[in-house]
Amino acid sequence: MIIIIMEPRSLTQREQAVLVALLAVDFAGVENLRRQAPEARVVGVCGCGCPSVDFQQDLGRGMTIQVDAGVRDGSDGLFLYTVEDARRGELLGGIEWVGAEDEHPDEFPPPELLDVRPA
Repeated sequence: MIIIIMEPRSLTQREQAVLVALLAVDFAGVENLRRQAPEARVVGVCGCGCPSVDFQQDLGRGMTIQVDAGVRDGSDGLFLYTVEDARRGELLGGIEWVGAEDEHPDEFPPPELLDVRPA
């Protein structure tokens, strides 16, 4: 996967709606992530053209998948992941699209089409 680094930008309305939906389920540390959500900025996108977005760049080590979401009546999905920062703890890392088809949508599906569950 090739990540295209960009100047930070605000989330689109759809990206924001999906992030809110992903953070609506309960899991350890979700309150901290909910506090970060209003300030989240997209700093990278996937080079393949799918709607995946990164909120952090060059922070911490690894990623932890916090939430999975399947698209109803399909085999595609997405997940929310975090990254660990030594000083600030767990940070919103991004939303990754997982597509079963060769073609990718231009944006995430509407939140009402997602079946969201903690990872």
